[in-house]
Parts: sequence; structure tokens; C-alpha cells
Amino acid sequence: MENTDKNISEIIDGFSSIMDAKVKEYIKYFIETLVKAEIDAYLEENTGIKNGYYERDINTKYGNIDELKMPRERNNNFHTKLFQPYIRNTGIEDMVISLYSKGMSTRKIESFIDEVYNYNLSRSSVSKITDIMKPEIEKWKNRKLNKRYIAIYLDALFINIRRGTVEKEAVIFALGVDENGYYEILGFYINPKETHYQYRDILEDLYNRGAEEVLLYIADGLKGIEEEVKLAYPKADFQLCTIHIGRYIRSKVRANDRDAIEKGLNHIFFSDNKETAIKRMDDFKGTYSNKYPGIIETLYNHQGALLKYFDYPEPIRRSIKSTNIIERLNKELRRRTKVIDSFPSVESTEKITYLRSIEVNNNWSKRVIRGYFKCNYEIQEMFQGRYL
Repeated sequence: MENTDKNISEIIDGFSSIMDAKVKEYIKYFIETLVKAEIDAYLEENTGIKNGYYERDINTKYGNIDELKMPRERNNNFHTKLFQPYIRNTGIEDMVISLYSKGMSTRKIESFIDEVYNYNLSRSSVSKITDIMKPEIEKWKNRKLNKRYIAIYLDALFINIRRGTVEKEAVIFALGVDENGYYEILGFYINPKETHYQYRDILEDLYNRGAEEVLLYIADGLKGIEEEVKLAYPKADFQLCTIHIGRYIRSKVRANDRDAIEKGLNHIFFSDNKETAIKRMDDFKGTYSNKYPGIIETLYNHQGALLKYFDYPEPIRRSIKSTNIIERLNKELRRRTKVIDSFPSVESTEKITYLRSIEVNNNWSKRVIRGYFKCNYEIQEMFQGRYL
């Protein structure tokens, strides 16, 4: 017992904070569920019958986990390979993170477990073990949302997914900023295509889960998306991503004009107020209307949605004029999964995306949108004026 206490003390000294009791309960549940999946996989490949449970303790880097329920097989032929029978310490959390968040294929997970635990776990067993994520994913995807959001960003990441054949599919993220300024991934949605019909379903899902009062949606220029926002949220504003429109316009002009075009657009979008931005857009039109009438038409057709951020308090404007923040999240997910040519299924895509989402939410639990505390009272007045 003294050794156990010493071990716990050493773990506590090695960490700047201690996970609370609820987290330890979750770790206990996670280990027990993992071992249950392991014995189920074992019995699918071997003869035997379950024979209740026995209890044991184990030290983890988060502290001691007491009274773990470990399943038994009647002939005592099953032994978990997650840790040895008489070892009381384990890096199980690190192993789980490696399984789910590194974008590993079942083949690589199989190799990983063999290397770490010296145990040849079959790919079917690996898949069965990872299936314990399913209830948690569904619970997270259907969780209740806050009523009010200052802004919700919508953007899609395209990755290769196998459905018989391999094709690029859209993983659409909804990232919210609640009325207190905090960021949170509200959901992700996997679809074979990205059209405004998918966004209609997403907006309906967000509303039904409780996000009833939203001031602003920010998205790219996908045809029909602004209309879908207005249909689902008649009182919400729509901001067309200025970065997306800039990329689109650059793609429509000659290479030797691109730098000057980009400078002109930035001159518009970094204006101090809407009146100045409109004046600079008129000057931009005077410069390029003869040479590139198409891009001028695009700008003026979307002028209201492009300059909507000027209707919001100045301190947060830079953060709400584009989907840049959610694109950074997509870039990180793409980096983590670049070792995978394609995801073997929608289910595997969900597992990796879910883990990335909860990781982001945990890391950003105290992150507030830039400039919020300089205008929080003004934002509250906007909610009061629009929804009461």
C-alpha cells in the first residue's frame, strides 16, 4: 500500500493539475468498456463462455482507479492484453489517444498494439474495440446547445472516404461563438456532396438542438447557402467569407494582376467603417470594370453580405468577416490524417473527426473571440433588440 501511495504521489507531482472525480469515473468506464469489447472479440474467435467479473485496481497517470470490473471466461483462458495481470500501472490513456486520434488504419493499430503490448491483436478485434466510441459520438452529436450564439461559422473539409469506391466527401463543421464569447465546435456533418440542401439539414439540426438565437452566420459563397440561413433563421445576418471571395476573384484574373487585385480587395475589407469600404469598392470598380467586368459584378452582387461585419462592434469585426478560424481547424485535421490515402468508411471518419472535435473544445474551453470584452455590452444589446 505504501508503494501505491508513493506512486500516486509521484504522479501528482508530475502534473500541474489533477483530473477531477468525474474524469476518473470516465476513465474507469472507458477501460472497462474496452476490456468488454476485447473479451467479445476473443470469444468470436475462440470457444468459451463469459463467467462474470472480478475486481482489481490500477494506477494511471490521473491517479488510482479502484474496483475495475474485469470480465472472466469460464475456463480462464481469456486475459486482457491491455496490461499484464499483475502490473498495477498502465499508459492506457496514451494508448487510446494513439488508437483514435492519430489517423491510424486498422493495420497500423494492429502493429502498434503488437509493438507496445507484444500481442497480435487481429484487425477485426481492433475494429470491435474502437466501436466503443459509437455511443459517445452519438451522445455528443445530439447534445443540447446554448440558446444564443454571437456567430456560427460553417465550412467544409474534403477528404477521401470509401463507400464501395473512394471519392472525396465533405465534412462540414459548425463552429459557434456563444453569447459569452467562447468558441465551441457544435457539430460535424459528413456528406457525399456539399450543396445548400446539406446546409439546410445542418441549420435545422442546430436549431432543434437549442441554438435558437443567432446573430450572424459566416460561410463561403456556395450557391443557395445564404437563402438557407434566412429560411432557418429569419432574424440572423449572413456574412460571406471575404477570404473565399478574394480567392475566387484572384482565380479569375491574369497572374500579373493578382497582387494588385489582392491589395485593392484588402484595402476595401480593412476599412474603418462601411461608408469607407463602399467608397473604396467604387474606386476599385473604376479601376477594373473595363478589364474585369465579371469580378466587379460579383463584388456588387454580394456587397451586402460581404460588408455585413461592419454592422457589428469594431473590436470583433476582424474575427467575423471570414471563416479563417475554422479553416485552420480543417488544416490541422488534414495534417493529422495525411498519412491516410482514404478513410475505409464513414464510421472511421466519424471517430477521428469526433476525437479532433472534443480535443479542440477542451483546448478552447477558455478561448474567447478577439475583442469580446471591449464590446460585450453592445453585443447583449444586439440580442435584446433582435430577439426580444
